[in-house]
Amino acid sequence: MPRHLPSSSKKDRSKTNRSKTSPSQLLFGIVLVFLSAIFLATQNVISRVFFVPSSVFGLFTLGDWLSPSLSNIEMLLSMRMGLMALLLAVVAPRLYRNTFGAIGQLRQTPRLLRYVVGSGVCLFVGLTALYLSLSQVAAGIAIATFFIYPAVTVLLAWRFLQQPPQRYQLALMLFILFGVVLTTLGSAAAATPAANPMLGVSSGLIAGLNFGLYGIFAEIALQSHPTRSDLHPVPFSLITFIIVSVLAAFSLFLMPPIEVAPTDWRAISLMTLLSASVTVIAYVLNNSGIRLIGASLTALISASAPALTALFAWVALQEALQFQQILGIGVVTLGVAALSLKAKEPK
Repeated sequence: MPRHLPSSSKKDRSKTNRSKTSPSQLLFGIVLVFLSAIFLATQNVISRVFFVPSSVFGLFTLGDWLSPSLSNIEMLLSMRMGLMALLLAVVAPRLYRNTFGAIGQLRQTPRLLRYVVGSGVCLFVGLTALYLSLSQVAAGIAIATFFIYPAVTVLLAWRFLQQPPQRYQLALMLFILFGVVLTTLGSAAAATPAANPMLGVSSGLIAGLNFGLYGIFAEIALQSHPTRSDLHPVPFSLITFIIVSVLAAFSLFLMPPIEVAPTDWRAISLMTLLSASVTVIAYVLNNSGIRLIGASLTALISASAPALTALFAWVALQEALQFQQILGIGVVTLGVAALSLKAKEPK
């Protein structure tokens, strides 16, 4: 396999891949990514409970088991991603029969392996930075800065995949991001008091950049190529989960000891298992969507996650929504619907 293809070859290959996607497959990919956003929003609500005491459906108070230190964040990330890897390994043969064979064959394609490892590293850095941002500033600020990643992904796809953004993508991206900003404004979305605003905002930006890179690496790894077999989303997801878990566990050796009350471990373990199960479903759906519709369109649809998170937090955790947040939810929903309808149009 040549290390670098001419720009014209890459462009032709990109066009060929998109032309092979039928309108029904495109719509199916959009549905998968939107379902992934729903599951990730659910996971976001669960994650808040670890650090903030929450009134669940107004019936009982739950949470506040961990202080938002970097050690605790990496411990939680290692536990969750380790469980996700274990859960996916158990069900992987049912989802894709050749999962472990495909993983074994990666040694024969070093360039593909580098993209897979790069995806895992970017996911680890992105998740760590996102949780750090949430621990330092209000959740609205953290999510708003983090969700620069759809724009980052579009620009990176233009640079590395020779996929220039179309006008409707740019317009809808701005429309959806406007809704995201409206949704995340206001003190009602705050998870913790501001501790270090500069660190929180910069961490959110770093998280957005790394999620954009993750999407690009994932698209390159999952797309078809004339010189190798396709990499299925299931083995890809399994490898990235393992990489994140190992990196998070290793980082604990470089940090101060974790601080958890012995009586809280049972609740932490049960909620981590629930969070891991929900996130496994979300990432498999997301990676399947990337394979069908590409990283740029996936990132645009995934921008609905903050609106969904605010809505689910309002229902499950009794967090009040301000007017601009309700308006933002409507804007994001309309933007996603318009994006779906536009994608269904014949080319």
